[in-house]
Amino acid sequence: MSLAIKIKHSGKVYDINVDLESTGIKLKEEIFKLTNVPTDRQKILVRGGPLKDDAILSSLSLRENQVIMMLGTPLSEVITKDENDDKIIDDSNNDNEIINSNLIGLPSGLTNLGNTCYLNSSIQLLNTIEELKDDVKKNNDKSNALVNNMKELFNKLDNSKGEKITPLNFLSSVRDAFPQFQERSREGFYKQQDAEESYSQILRVLIEKFPDLEKYFKIEMKSETKCLESSDAEDSDVKYDIEDSMKLNCHINGQINFLIDGLKNGLKEKIEKNNERLGRNAQYEINRKITELPKYLTINFVRFYWKRESGKKAKIMRKVQFPFELDVMELIDESKREKLIQSREEIYKVEKEIEEEFRTLKKIKLGEGLTTREQYNKQIEDMKKIEIKSKEKFEELKKKIGGYNEGSNLSSLYELIGVIAHQGASADSGHYQAFIKDDKDLSGDRWYKFNDDIVTIVDKEKIRSLSGGSEGDSALVLLYKGVGM
Repeated sequence: MSLAIKIKHSGKVYDINVDLESTGIKLKEEIFKLTNVPTDRQKILVRGGPLKDDAILSSLSLRENQVIMMLGTPLSEVITKDENDDKIIDDSNNDNEIINSNLIGLPSGLTNLGNTCYLNSSIQLLNTIEELKDDVKKNNDKSNALVNNMKELFNKLDNSKGEKITPLNFLSSVRDAFPQFQERSREGFYKQQDAEESYSQILRVLIEKFPDLEKYFKIEMKSETKCLESSDAEDSDVKYDIEDSMKLNCHINGQINFLIDGLKNGLKEKIEKNNERLGRNAQYEINRKITELPKYLTINFVRFYWKRESGKKAKIMRKVQFPFELDVMELIDESKREKLIQSREEIYKVEKEIEEEFRTLKKIKLGEGLTTREQYNKQIEDMKKIEIKSKEKFEELKKKIGGYNEGSNLSSLYELIGVIAHQGASADSGHYQAFIKDDKDLSGDRWYKFNDDIVTIVDKEKIRSLSGGSEGDSALVLLYKGVGM
């Protein structure tokens, strides 16, 4: 059932039709389209206080043509028109910096088909992995509907720059492959799902289809399981094993402020199991150290936990800072560190050389006679030359170091290339968005924000703000790529 209401913001009144069976976040998304105020900046005043993302609109006792007040500051980025080009005001710290959107070539967003922001965000993150895309796009086997529909979707994302894409076929195949994503509310609507679970499940299916992909994601570890109720002399109570995983978990508690500490926390585990020597159950501690690093490192912030009182997955709001360049040397087994340290030092030298060339490029003044388009093209051309030189230097470095396994990382260094963020207080509600680094911008300052089918440009400051601390956007999944890989 729909209802016509009015939204009042900054002296203007907007007419909007709402579906009473939908949620607060869906209303906020519609208001965003009208007012350009992001969902996380909106404060909508309804009976009982500010509107919550997971509130069902039918519970608000709204009346036909009721005027509802909304507070919030619009993005500085708005789309306008002039006689020649579309223009975008960049959502960065540079006030009112206008960039030509035709020159930028914004990527395509994905239509939300009813609580499918979790899937849209997962697709955008998977779309950054070139080896995965190549395998999917080359696939001619029609037996797997999910892979076939993903091939179709990847082709559209590559060839429909700036257009909105509706991933209906892919959504259907995902729900067929994973019954948990078919869950519905009492009213018959599909429920919100966990984006990390979506990303991981799709990745698993793709690796099963293309086994050679596994080497780009698999983390190999050595584990030590030790009985905490035995003395150090009793070596029979210490077991060693080899494990592997497709991701690292960042476990969050009251002492975790930084990603690396949460990762250390995630590599430790306490369990209870039978101890034959003691003749009873005993407490054990498992400590893991990494022995092989992949090219792509997926990190999951363990923010959701089951809250018995509410019967829902609640969210840990704690702020945990993460870096743009991550060094995981502290997580590496001692026996593997020496070579990685040498590689890391060599990479630092190459990075310094490239940074110096880029700094020199930024100082060069472009010809005054060039048009805006010509200036932009010249900058892209010069950056491309540096990028090619960078790749050549890293290829030389791989040969110099030697012993490099295809699919593995050359060192312990990673650069952040993608984030899935969640806003809201519960895994069963709220909203997911993807943030993807623009791989054509060597400065690393420019990122794309994918709010379903709305794609905008943000800078590093926005990415830093995803560290959490509130019900606003907080990182749930991080995707890192080996530096120089």
